[in-house]
Amino acid sequence: MLLRSYYSKRPFYGVFIAIAIIAFGVYWADKYIPDRYLPYTPLAINDAPTFITNYKIASLKASDTYCFSVLNKSDLAFERMEDRKIGSTCGFYGAAMLKKSQVSWGGDITLKCPALAGLAIWERHDLQPIANDVFEQDVVRVRHFGTYSCRAIAGTSTPSEHSYANAIDISGFRLRDGTEISVLRHWNDGTKKGEFLKKVHQSACGRFATVLGPNYNAQHKDHFHFDQGPYVTCR
Repeated sequence: MLLRSYYSKRPFYGVFIAIAIIAFGVYWADKYIPDRYLPYTPLAINDAPTFITNYKIASLKASDTYCFSVLNKSDLAFERMEDRKIGSTCGFYGAAMLKKSQVSWGGDITLKCPALAGLAIWERHDLQPIANDVFEQDVVRVRHFGTYSCRAIAGTSTPSEHSYANAIDISGFRLRDGTEISVLRHWNDGTKKGEFLKKVHQSACGRFATVLGPNYNAQHKDHFHFDQGPYVTCR
């Protein structure tokens, strides 16, 4: 009888032990592991990225409130835009206009919050370190073809992520000494400029869902396309 009672309680003991182990693990992680390595702590744009950063960027899509709290704690200057719907396929919600960042973007940057967060992280932790590694100087200007645009993907009737302010097309860069780098002219030129472009293109794959460049198709011969849409690809 006692043996039967013991075995009947074993599932309860197992659950109790599992809860205790999890609780101890969370306590230990909170005490000893930096927040940027923990999946359940808020994303911080200025923190050095880790293997968990991509997950944290993707999690911003779940809540505009959470996403904007992340932007508010960064050094970005931005203005939240009123939600807008145009026709049946265009418009945006949870978007912001970038006012100031650590480099000049030349204005006209309106992006949904997760896309803007990904862009800021890429600028700080990928673009600038790569520029300093290859050229020993910063990028001071990023050239682009725009963000929000009510249009379809080229050659199709499918709305582009630009239609939702969820994408940006980047065409080139200016370094501190005035050097200009163009996706169109330098992607395959075999110089440091080409090396730089390939590295920054690849690095964006860790910050955006979709990254497309000249190797994807002829429509992207002169720019990189970054978006936070539902599909994940790096080409």
